[in-house]
Amino acid sequence: MAKDQDYYQILGISRDALPDELRNAYFAYAKKFHPDANPDPAANDEFIAIKQAYETLSDPEKRAAYDLTLEPDRVAYAIRKDIKYSRSVLPVIDEHQLVYVMVELVNTVDPDPSMLLPIHLCLAIDISTSMKGERMDMIKASAFRLLRKLNPQDNITVVAFSDRAEVVVPATQLSDLPRIEQKISLLSPSGGTEIYQGLEAGVRQLQVFDRNSGSSVRHLVLFTDGHTYGDEARCIELVKRAKEDGLIISVLGIGHEWNDKFLDQLASFAGGNAIFVTSPRDIDFHLEQKIKMLSSLYARNITFDFSKDAGVELRYAFRLIPDTGPLSLTSPINLGNLYYGRNISVLFEFLVPGAKTEIGMVNLARGKLTGDLMLKKGVINYPLILQRPFAIAPDPESPPPALVEAMARLTLYRLQERARKEVEEGQITKATKHLQYLATHLLSTGQRELAHTVLVEAEHIKQSNYFSKDGDKRIKYGTRSLLLPSGLEQNK
Repeated sequence: MAKDQDYYQILGISRDALPDELRNAYFAYAKKFHPDANPDPAANDEFIAIKQAYETLSDPEKRAAYDLTLEPDRVAYAIRKDIKYSRSVLPVIDEHQLVYVMVELVNTVDPDPSMLLPIHLCLAIDISTSMKGERMDMIKASAFRLLRKLNPQDNITVVAFSDRAEVVVPATQLSDLPRIEQKISLLSPSGGTEIYQGLEAGVRQLQVFDRNSGSSVRHLVLFTDGHTYGDEARCIELVKRAKEDGLIISVLGIGHEWNDKFLDQLASFAGGNAIFVTSPRDIDFHLEQKIKMLSSLYARNITFDFSKDAGVELRYAFRLIPDTGPLSLTSPINLGNLYYGRNISVLFEFLVPGAKTEIGMVNLARGKLTGDLMLKKGVINYPLILQRPFAIAPDPESPPPALVEAMARLTLYRLQERARKEVEEGQITKATKHLQYLATHLLSTGQRELAHTVLVEAEHIKQSNYFSKDGDKRIKYGTRSLLLPSGLEQNK
């Protein structure tokens, strides 16, 4: 038991927990750690702490007095937690079982327009040889339109990179738009692609700005159409350091050659995501959405630092809202950024080992959320405990409808993941079968255009043993867009 845990964390409940929740948590932990049931010497200390916490919190007067002693960062933030489980009680069975959990963090206040923070934006543009022609023209035109949508208090910097990087527009306010546009218009593609060069130069430019949590929103948008070679590990380490410094990083991938797996991972470490774009309209749409959200940022880099009970495996983690995309499976996980009046929604899949007896509560993930509050210049330190009790032959139940819908949509996304893996492994028959199954489900939900794309791709794979030049990305990001209710991932 960590020494800095408060009574609520010890019992795995929120500060607004009802008496029934308090009592259920106490009995579950008491059963697990009581010296008569658990011979481990450490269990006795756990039991004493649990008993002391319950005795205090179960008495209304003692609880009220205790609440007054909590540190400021233990007091509730403008964040409401909503946790949905696929099962309220886990059955005692010998076999492993899957448990799905949807965690929603909802911001409960509206922003004051007069207090919105300035945005410090860096555009890191790939100018390798493959960007010649239409792609470079598309990026330039979108950059011009974006500049005219920023506010006067915002700042811009532009970095161009190939196998080396150049700061084309040093960090500056938008007081001289014609000069900035002229600099961008002179970009000329040449050389190879080394993403680290562009990232490093862009991060350095953003670090020019004030690093205090509440001073500004600093965001780097990386545009690229290709693979980087030999510097992936350096890129990841750089992005992790940038995240600690409060930077947010997103990626816009152009064409079919960029490494979506690597860039998905890279962006997720810094609270952003990777997006597949095929037209100027796509780029304009996604950049505009980014800017709108960034100006209403409540807290950045919400991170879940947790531990699990022995044998529990986190098999999948996916952010549904905002910035849809896969997340890391190891603690700590960067859940992303929380915006005023919006929410973060994440779906977890846990594999729980079999249980031969009624053992009380299992901790799927037990820890805390941390992050930087923007306007208040403070930090979030908020308990988050995901746990379920065991019982012998519990009553049958249906999962919450919202969780069922999210699981169904995520299943479609995971089908294309499986098909891609099977193509890579040469299992063509299995891959085409899964794509056909995916297309059938898409048709049943009215996604005719995407279903047609999937069927065409299945036939292409059957004939050639590989995806067409951008077929895999169209299917991946098309099915991913279905996970976002507003369809912000895809602008058709």
